[in-house]
Amino acid sequence: MQRRARRPADADDRSATALVRGFRHAAVCEQTGMLAAEAAALAATWPPDQEVEVLSQVNGAVSRMGARYYFGPDAAALTHAEAELARLRTELTHRYLHLPSWMPSPSRTRVYRCHRRLAGRIRAVIDRRLDEGRQEQDLLAAAMHAAQEDDTRPGDRIAYGLATLMVAAQDMPTRASGWIMMELAREPEWADRIAAEAMSLPEDPAKIDAGHLARLRLTDAFVRETLRLHPPTWLVSRTITAPAELGGYQLVPGDHLLLSPYLLHHDRRYFTEPDTFRPERWLRRETADHNPAYLPFGAGPRMCRGAALASTELILITAMMARHHRLRAPATAPYQQDAEGALTPSGLRLTCRRRD
Repeated sequence: MQRRARRPADADDRSATALVRGFRHAAVCEQTGMLAAEAAALAATWPPDQEVEVLSQVNGAVSRMGARYYFGPDAAALTHAEAELARLRTELTHRYLHLPSWMPSPSRTRVYRCHRRLAGRIRAVIDRRLDEGRQEQDLLAAAMHAAQEDDTRPGDRIAYGLATLMVAAQDMPTRASGWIMMELAREPEWADRIAAEAMSLPEDPAKIDAGHLARLRLTDAFVRETLRLHPPTWLVSRTITAPAELGGYQLVPGDHLLLSPYLLHHDRRYFTEPDTFRPERWLRRETADHNPAYLPFGAGPRMCRGAALASTELILITAMMARHHRLRAPATAPYQQDAEGALTPSGLRLTCRRRD
């Protein structure tokens, strides 16, 4: 029997699968040295002895990490390219949430146009690689290779998918890093312990590998506890696709559910002293590995695909900042908690003093 030729859509699916594989833990581990170098650069360039607006400072580093992870040697052409789209999605989304998804409101149209421009810039990188015949080792290359296996020229679907991923990959880690910086300032004893742990890392951050990262147990616990207490994704929605019963309620396809990781993370049924910052809770294996109520990245098939990348970035940023700086909040209330969209320490300002 003659085998049916693959349709172009099949190649698109293979490219999408390649993008998912590119975010797995093993793939992220291969880029630990690059991510560590960017985290170290953030710490090295942080202005000492002055108040600094934290989120904008961190956002630049997170954007560079994402661009280098996605586009390797072509990162310079796309670093910070997602900034306008991220800003529009944050500023304008609340204006059209109540409208049907198909309605072309002015705000939504602005977002769509910006998305197209960013995808166009990524498409230009794709075309340049094809014209030059370059074979790279990055996320874009994996998606391109998957398409070419079926004699399909990589196209807009890859570009649009990566444009969306670029925005997602800088949004959550930026907000989470803000909360981490705030807790480093609030918890100087923990900051000192993390600094001591980070001293075991190689002096050259590019030589840091997954083995070094796995030994940062205190840093990992600190990051986990910060994400428990301040989960940026504090509310998620899901649509029922099959009949189900939940809490005595009969749910049918099309029903919408709202789930709040923030409420679960502060529920005494799942966490002792839920309103207290206690990183040591994550040093116990039963808490670290088996708490179904811990959902900073979601769970199941809809779990955030960038969870491994974001976790690695956050651990390295925490370790490098604590290793080189002591953070302090210059005011009793150095931020305003903003829950519109994601949980954010808006306006967070801290001072850093370099460790001797």
